[in-house]
Amino acid sequence: MVGKSPKGGFAVHLSDRPDCAQTGSAVRQRIANPAELLSAVKALKPDILRGASDAQLSGFLSHASVRRIRRRKEILRQGEPADCGFIVLEGQVDVTFTDPDGNRVLAHLARPGEVLGEAELFSGLTCAASCACQPGALLLLFDAPLILRHIPAELLLRNLARIFHNRMIRDNSMHSVAMFYDAAERVRVHLLSMSSTDAPEVQISQNELAGFAGCSRQTVNRTLSQMRAEGIVEMGRGTIRVLDRQRLVEFRHGDSPLPSGSPFVARFRGSA
Repeated sequence: MVGKSPKGGFAVHLSDRPDCAQTGSAVRQRIANPAELLSAVKALKPDILRGASDAQLSGFLSHASVRRIRRRKEILRQGEPADCGFIVLEGQVDVTFTDPDGNRVLAHLARPGEVLGEAELFSGLTCAASCACQPGALLLLFDAPLILRHIPAELLLRNLARIFHNRMIRDNSMHSVAMFYDAAERVRVHLLSMSSTDAPEVQISQNELAGFAGCSRQTVNRTLSQMRAEGIVEMGRGTIRVLDRQRLVEFRHGDSPLPSGSPFVARFRGSA
């Protein structure tokens, strides 16, 4: 059943395990309020559905499944096949990679509007990383036949290319940050990239942020403590909330050699 939650989101009462095999017509969850879901998806503007007409979106959504994940749950596992893709409607999904020696790194935080599993779904390859939902995340599930039935192949191909292009830009930018920015700057840049004006709170621990920034937890703690003292962020248990995005853009820690107006950081000015 799908309805409105007290916070204004969708309330979905389903199994915590989003079994992709259950997207078949016999067990597919129908949307109680299609217009409400269509409006929410259009507001998110997911790249994989970019350019689709209202009729195409409505057809796609009427056969998709919506799942609320009540507890932290792994939905894609590195090295295993993906039977379906996921569009994040609410909440956050952690994307992690484990190397052959067992070292695990938090590679990305997927937020509303992002799609996961589509590369593996259409390529037939196993998952390049693992994806785990934060509690309360809301997902839209789809399989390849469903999206191909409602989204024209030419449009879908262009959208997939756009997704991969944006990921290359993101990954190349993060490589540049890792190579040329000091630890405090890396913490700041990752906070900027993981948050937005509309979604200022990031569900991440200091240990995980240290993994992103490639520095020690102590460095993250010192940097965040200064930001908190200046009223730029506030910290909760496993969360960091940006209170003043413009000041985060301009933030300097100690004798950081990189100016806050450096080209990479400058791209966040428009969203501050």
